[in-house]
Amino acid sequence: IGPGRLDVLIGTTFQDKTREQTTNTGIGFPSNDLLGNLTAADRLIPRNYDKSKYRYNAVFGRLNYNVKGTYILNITGRRDGSSRFGPGKQFANFGAIGAAWIFSEEEFVKKNLSFLSFGKLRASYGTTGNDVIGDYQFWDTYSASDNYQGTTGLTPNRLFNPDFAWEVNKKFEIGLELGFIRDRILLSAAYYRNRSSNQLVGMPLPMTTGFTSLTSNLAATVQNTGLELELNTINIKRNSFEWATSFNITVPRNKLISFPGLKTSTYSHQYVVGKSLYVVKTYHYLGVDPETGVYQLEDFDGDGQISYAADRESIMDIGQKYYGGLNNSIKFKNFQLDVFLQFVKQTGYTIMYSSFLPGAAINQPVLVLDRWQREGDEARFQRFTTGRHSDALRIFYQARYSDDYIGDVSFIRLRNVSLFYNLPDKLIPGVKGRIYIQGQNLLTITKFKGLDPEERFDQRVPPLRIFTVGLNVSF
Repeated sequence: IGPGRLDVLIGTTFQDKTREQTTNTGIGFPSNDLLGNLTAADRLIPRNYDKSKYRYNAVFGRLNYNVKGTYILNITGRRDGSSRFGPGKQFANFGAIGAAWIFSEEEFVKKNLSFLSFGKLRASYGTTGNDVIGDYQFWDTYSASDNYQGTTGLTPNRLFNPDFAWEVNKKFEIGLELGFIRDRILLSAAYYRNRSSNQLVGMPLPMTTGFTSLTSNLAATVQNTGLELELNTINIKRNSFEWATSFNITVPRNKLISFPGLKTSTYSHQYVVGKSLYVVKTYHYLGVDPETGVYQLEDFDGDGQISYAADRESIMDIGQKYYGGLNNSIKFKNFQLDVFLQFVKQTGYTIMYSSFLPGAAINQPVLVLDRWQREGDEARFQRFTTGRHSDALRIFYQARYSDDYIGDVSFIRLRNVSLFYNLPDKLIPGVKGRIYIQGQNLLTITKFKGLDPEERFDQRVPPLRIFTVGLNVSF
């Protein structure tokens, strides 16, 4: 059509998913050998039958207009329907528009910027939906309870809420892609801004209602922005030697844009409008009192007491500042060496003395040796105590939620090193082979005192250091 080519796509999706589950339980088997035979059980619990159904329907379309491979316009639209929402809320409309200009195809660029082998400027904006919640979340559902005097009762599972609907994400991105010297240097830069509203969450409820939460749309707007850079270079390329490098870095930012009624909600002590979702409100740590040997925390409201509601006013951001990776690949004749480094700049919970209870049957870090022992000591940690209900122990627990518990947990990790040797083709005619040795998680450089800075919120076993030697042969 006109100077360009128009591609049109129209489609529809129908999905029907049914899940059925039956559970039979027997108790009191005379022998483990009979566990597979329910009739051998001393007592049978009535069968538990569960069935759920999910239906999804969508119609969608896409228009793509390309003018001489230089100017590209893309428009998409869709209408999605999900059975996971109540009447009147099941359908929602989403769409996007994107445009690109491959300016390296322009004649004036080819004539005046011969070193530029590729150049592309792109931008897009669109909305997407989310229905990733459980089935029947808007119904007031019940489940069968234990048998009582020959009668099976019903237990309520959730409250009726017909109002919650699709979660909506609005995404904007602009990017620039450049290639130099016949694409031996490739540079890509992108800025994105995603705004999420109507998040599907479990809203906390008072226990007096009989429920701990209600699935609902959170009346808040969260914004995620970031800058992404990627650089790929072929540093050396000769007959028998080649060296290539890949580098990427992402600088993410997160902010709570709005939250109507935040101060009176259950999230009032957790979030702050205008701040990141990864902020935490903590006590402000003042050190160890040299006279009493007990932690000191700032009394924000000046009432002479340290309390959760009034004195946790120190705001700390425990999010990531930036992260990325660096990979180098070197080839020499039949050998190839790949080295990949991962790096993360972040703030989070450090594992220090304040995270452990003195006297508990667990290993303590060497840092605890710098504790207060006598009057006048300038110590890093408070005195030990055997009193389970002492003021020192109470303050110890409060200090675990102070800004002293938060610090730099950045790390650099040698994630992967691989050495390959390709067997010569003439070694065994018709047979190709490769010998390799590989190491994973070889080295981690960090100030973090816990098990793994990558899992700074959960003390899981860190990634295993693994060495692999292998041979691949193909005939």
